[in-house]
Amino acid sequence: MNTRAERSLVIQGDAGKADDIVVFLPPAGAVASPYLPIGALLQDTLPAVHCETPGRGRLANEEAPGSVHGAADRWAADLAEIVPGRRLHLVGHSLGALYAYEVTLRLESRPHCEVASLSASGAREPGSTPRSLLATAFAALRTPDRQQGAGEHWMDRDLRMRGEYRTAHQVVRAPLALLCGASDPFATPAEMERWKDFTSGPYLGMFTFRGGHDYYLSGEQAITDVISRVVEHSRHPELIPRSQ
Repeated sequence: MNTRAERSLVIQGDAGKADDIVVFLPPAGAVASPYLPIGALLQDTLPAVHCETPGRGRLANEEAPGSVHGAADRWAADLAEIVPGRRLHLVGHSLGALYAYEVTLRLESRPHCEVASLSASGAREPGSTPRSLLATAFAALRTPDRQQGAGEHWMDRDLRMRGEYRTAHQVVRAPLALLCGASDPFATPAEMERWKDFTSGPYLGMFTFRGGHDYYLSGEQAITDVISRVVEHSRHPELIPRSQ
């Protein structure tokens, strides 16, 4: 599957003729998208768009966002310009789930933009208090910011934005799916159920995978199958019970 970069987006597959597009939002500390192996397994009619964070990697010369809201502003603007009129299926893991929620809010307020589904993975609901254990556990995963020398690391920067994140608890209209690792200590299936308070749309279900917080780094085919199922179910929301 061919890939090309446009602005803050990496497009995997042929988005020009597609009705539905899967949009991946990055987890904390990411430079290049960790979802490329999943995107490569999607059917040819379902291309993927990977959002990359300005200020790092190929976008190192661009201004880095200072907040979750700032990053969401950039991605929403780029998505609206580059893939307008498509049915977008946003998928975000951990910090990426909050990005996906904020991008959904922005796209739903724009003309010619449709968020056909929102899949939140490995994250508690927007507005939940960050756990200090999370920062401790991720300390070993830090990737140095070569542009800053001995300064802030990517993981440090993203965790800081997570800690400073505040939400107005707005409700989106998009159908909601929840994905999580069965042994994830940071976002259990029971805790993730609270995401249902953040949508007025249909609830597409909870999908649990073997593994912990980083379950998405293995078992790509099972995750791809769930994403395809979510896309298909979103096409017939009238057959799905409303979120309760």
